[in-house]
Amino acid sequence: MITTGSKLLYGLGTLSVVAAIVWFIANDGGSIGVVALVSAATALIFLGSMASFIRDGHVLSTETAAHATAPAARRAVSRSWWPLGLALSFGFMVVGLVSSPGIFKVGIALVFALLGEWMVSNWAERASSNSAYNEKVRSWVVHPLEIPIAASLILAVVVLAFSRIFLSLSKEAGPIVFGLVGALILFVGAIFSIRRGTSRNLITAVCGIVLVGLAGVGIALALDGEREQLVEAAAEDHFAHRACGVESDYTDKKPARSVGAKSSVAAIVTLKDGKLSATQDGFQGDLTSITLQRANPSLIIFRNEDDAKHRMVLSYGTIVEDLGGGVERETALEACTSLIEKGNQQSVVVSVPKPSFASSEPYAITVPGLEGTSVEVLVP
Repeated sequence: MITTGSKLLYGLGTLSVVAAIVWFIANDGGSIGVVALVSAATALIFLGSMASFIRDGHVLSTETAAHATAPAARRAVSRSWWPLGLALSFGFMVVGLVSSPGIFKVGIALVFALLGEWMVSNWAERASSNSAYNEKVRSWVVHPLEIPIAASLILAVVVLAFSRIFLSLSKEAGPIVFGLVGALILFVGAIFSIRRGTSRNLITAVCGIVLVGLAGVGIALALDGEREQLVEAAAEDHFAHRACGVESDYTDKKPARSVGAKSSVAAIVTLKDGKLSATQDGFQGDLTSITLQRANPSLIIFRNEDDAKHRMVLSYGTIVEDLGGGVERETALEACTSLIEKGNQQSVVVSVPKPSFASSEPYAITVPGLEGTSVEVLVP
């Protein structure tokens, strides 16, 4: 029997065949358009035959045995937010393609997650005619995945929001805010535990409001930026390299005061009574020059026996960088310890890339602030 739906599909298929013939005649045998139209005609005729076979899903009144299993007799599927979420996820993917790989990856993850949720929900809603049982079937399948993932996402939101909040606060205000927030959480939790008849929906609503508020504050403070000291530290990269001047406000704060037992010590440099001297395996007495291997890591220990705080600085030439456009930058190669007090020691590991005779300036170990004392460094 040719049904209404199949008639429409057969008509479109026939129209596509006629269009293919007209295209072939008008374009002197052009193949691209003919192939496309013939393919469309084949697909439409196939769909029409399927519609004829299933009779557009209609059940005749005389077929009483099929009435109970007909689509019209089945319970309607409830409304779902998954299609909307899936559409937004595709939007994330499109935005990520032109903006950020991270957003694109988030969009892909959301597409797979929401598509899976949609498929499971539709399957569960058709498990039986009992909606409560169908919800239980769905929970059996997806709750082992949903609950850990949701908890991880909520924890990530809380951690990120707190990090943005405390990075924007001053060092003095941070501990105070942290203590107040902890006390507030403890107070609210105590109230809920005392009032045992508190509705679960109320607790969920309060936690949801707090989570949304926390995330909103975190986003606002993240857009506002970190506190001034952290911005300055990131711009100047305080801790990426050690300052080798007289004193540094950052790298000299609470320095290590001793060195553990180490093997393969290249040399030990000692400052005493304003004079530098060195000792090295294979040589007797105090030395005014030491020898280091080229391109190998060398461990040098600095001991301060002077009354004031001092640091050791090893200077081993310069390097010229080509910045392009005929512009070059010359950078001094240095390695140094932190400032240490009398009786303390620190170590530094250095790898010298070039021999000392290849440099116009001699390699030497010095102490900033003390003139006329140094230890020569020879690198063959």
